[in-house]
Amino acid sequence: MFRNKTDNRQLLLSILVASALLFSCGGNTTSPLQGQGDTIPMRYAKNITMVRYGESVVEVKLKNPWGEGLLGTYILTSDPEAIPPYEGGTPVITIPLQNALVFTAVHCGLICELGMEESIGGVCEKQYIHCLTKSVVDCGNGMSPNQELIIQLHPDAMLVSPFESNTGHDKLGQLGIPIIECAEYMEPTSLGRAEWMKFYGLLFGKEKEANELFDALVARYDSLKNLVKAAPSRPRILSEQLYGNVWYQPGVCSTVGQLYADAKAQTAFPDCRQSGSAPLSVEQVYASAHDADIWLIRYDADTPKTLAQLASEADIYRRFEAFKRGQVWGCNTRTSYFYERSPFHPDRFLSDVIQITHPEVQLQEPMHFYQRLQ
Repeated sequence: MFRNKTDNRQLLLSILVASALLFSCGGNTTSPLQGQGDTIPMRYAKNITMVRYGESVVEVKLKNPWGEGLLGTYILTSDPEAIPPYEGGTPVITIPLQNALVFTAVHCGLICELGMEESIGGVCEKQYIHCLTKSVVDCGNGMSPNQELIIQLHPDAMLVSPFESNTGHDKLGQLGIPIIECAEYMEPTSLGRAEWMKFYGLLFGKEKEANELFDALVARYDSLKNLVKAAPSRPRILSEQLYGNVWYQPGVCSTVGQLYADAKAQTAFPDCRQSGSAPLSVEQVYASAHDADIWLIRYDADTPKTLAQLASEADIYRRFEAFKRGQVWGCNTRTSYFYERSPFHPDRFLSDVIQITHPEVQLQEPMHFYQRLQ
């Protein structure tokens, strides 16, 4: 008997759903690993631990950054036969990944930088991913991807960015494909976030290369930080623009706020201690930051934004001292690929902030993301 294409898709979906319990990682605690392994050192990252067992097995545990317990647990192995048979529990993922579905541009960028572009079989929102040179399956919107395309691709793992309100990925979990929770953006420091590249290096068989890349960026970051330690001033920075009726500002304890501090600068809102961004009214922003020394914005456009264009968006912008003095610096995310490159290269972001806030240092390198608005 011959089945039509619809029957085949339904059969495949049934098989995948039936195997969901094997690969779902939420709430699993059972593990086949016995004995004591060797912890892989993590210098800055707080939300991930990795323990090596022998030469071919690594157990990875991701802390839930929004509450108690774990966000996910995985057993990575280059030799599946090294894992003794067991029922359910922690998913076993064979590495290196050969056909990954990657939901975000930032992770695609790192995978390509590690030389493993051929292991990306599919992506979400391909229009925002600029590093790919080969054809891949576009599975649509990252918040609600096309499940039929995912079934047809049948990736060996899906790399997704979780959110507090959607950490379970209920619908994706039903497909029976391992879900890698890429929550590095919840790390409290830029270097902690970047250090997750060691995990991604393991997933794609590039552990050595990822370690070397991270060590090099830490050395560069520390060198830049030391350049401005003796700077006599700490310029105050106003960030971003109005979004509707809200103006988001990075908290002092956010990765951006701490990067400003490493650049011997400071956010214009020292009492905002959040580890993320705080939603403020335009009145609150003007009261605290009308005399800020520098204004950094990000925007998406075909051409560089001008001061005149910025002023046309909200009359109050003209009243900020940074605007009057021409100290508005913009990052065009469409052409600089800031979101794709900066998370795993915070040294480049730091370099730009130092050149903007401390031109007296005369750092001899081109700007990576920001340009002064004319």
